[in-house]
Amino acid sequence: MTGQATTEAATPKQVYARTWRPSSFEQLVGQEHVSGTLRQSIKLSRVSHSYLFCGPRGSGKTTTARIIAKAVNCLDTQDGDPCNACTICRSINGGQFMDIIELDAASNRGIDEIRDIRDKVHFSPSQGRRKVYIIDEAHMLTDAASNAFLKTLEEPPDHVIFVLCTTEAHKILPTIISRCQRFDFRRIGSELIYGRLADITESEGVSVDPEALRLVARHAAGSLRDAENLLQQLVVAAGDGVTLGHVEDLLGLDGGEIPLELTKYLLLGNTSAALSAVNNAAWSGTDLRQLHKQTINLLRSAMHLQWGSENAVDIPQDVTSQLKELLGNLPTWRIVRCLKVWGDVNMRYDAPSTLPLELAVVEVCEDNMSPPAQDTPIAPPVSTPTPPRASHPPTPNRSQPTARPAHSTMGQHSTERRPTPDPAPISELGAKWLTAVKTLGRHKGKKYNLGALLRDCKANAVSLDANTLILGFSNKANLERMLEEMEDPGSRRRVSDAVTDAFGAAYEFKLTMANSGSTANTVKTAQQSSLVRTALGMGARVLEEIEE
Repeated sequence: MTGQATTEAATPKQVYARTWRPSSFEQLVGQEHVSGTLRQSIKLSRVSHSYLFCGPRGSGKTTTARIIAKAVNCLDTQDGDPCNACTICRSINGGQFMDIIELDAASNRGIDEIRDIRDKVHFSPSQGRRKVYIIDEAHMLTDAASNAFLKTLEEPPDHVIFVLCTTEAHKILPTIISRCQRFDFRRIGSELIYGRLADITESEGVSVDPEALRLVARHAAGSLRDAENLLQQLVVAAGDGVTLGHVEDLLGLDGGEIPLELTKYLLLGNTSAALSAVNNAAWSGTDLRQLHKQTINLLRSAMHLQWGSENAVDIPQDVTSQLKELLGNLPTWRIVRCLKVWGDVNMRYDAPSTLPLELAVVEVCEDNMSPPAQDTPIAPPVSTPTPPRASHPPTPNRSQPTARPAHSTMGQHSTERRPTPDPAPISELGAKWLTAVKTLGRHKGKKYNLGALLRDCKANAVSLDANTLILGFSNKANLERMLEEMEDPGSRRRVSDAVTDAFGAAYEFKLTMANSGSTANTVKTAQQSSLVRTALGMGARVLEEIEE
């Protein structure tokens, strides 16, 4: 029996995340704001009856809960820390202490489990002074279970402590949060993770390249547990002498050359080269999710370098120098656009394809491209006579027969209008406006889609007066709706951001009716207003005026 217990206790020591789990507050990494407060509360015997630990995965929430459980039962605490030498501490470290109850709320989330706790919570501890309930993934509890838990959580027996751990505190009932002392755990800095990994490798007698450790620390994204598990995997795969190449092979990286080249092409707007870089990475076996992640990190670094916050950049010095050299001739809005578009790419599929990245490349670089062909026909229509209604056809001045006036007139009209896009080429100003309208097609204002309304303002109806962008609408109803939308700060901000991204500068707006609007709208107005009808009779192109 003793031999079996020894074997089970020795097995976890092969796993770094468990072997090197902190056993005291002093050993916690990157959470001094939590450990200091908790240690002081234990020294002063002012321990709360319930705690809520929030934070990202691998930041030490469950570990801290276990340290609290050990410290409140320790027979000889050392400055608020458990001694790890008394019988209680050794029993807890060996997993043999009965008064620490851990519950995984992800698999025990119902009201029956909470009722079981409520029934047993009044029993006295069997071994120690305090009974500690640790509830992991507390946000997974059902609403019924959470409500059943409220009274017990608010007024538990003096010998009971509850510790709730969660990565999504916003999903927990506010009534539960208000009954707990809340501690927010932070992501652990890559330098702190690197120092911890270096201590582990030194203690384990494993030789690991420092650059390899730094890459592991950066890839962990603030999770010490992920970093320790990855280090364990590297040591098992490569044995003694883990190099940077081993890490890159395991993570599916390519040494950072392709992400850097792709970042340069995106910032320069080189569509062809960027598409080639994405496909070359795919053919070479590079993990596309890692490529996406690395490129985002480089674009973020470029943003910080552009605005002088170099201390927030965590990339090699030679890469930093290359980005600085590139940023000298780039407008700032280009960096922001790259980050927004590239950051919206969804790479959560198990086997991601190149298509999402390729579409993002084209969208990022489209500022340097001609407007799409389908955007051209939406220019203001030419001023051609609008045929009257079929029931009152005008006297045709044409050589063809007029046996069927309604059908022949409409057919002739359709034939004439189909090939009549704006004969004048779209100006650079108009092309930028089309880009802004396309961007706004994804945004809904207070009531209406902003892109749909602004599509009525054609490319050749946009003009610039000093710092004011004049937008000419062909439809009065769309103009009125857009004026209503611009009264909303959110809608106005979205329009302003889209224009700034497309034009490279910020402008004021003036919304008005276009001087040469749609003929169809003009005729309609003339039929409704006697004043306008008279004016059209004097100088318009209407062939025949019909009195109803």
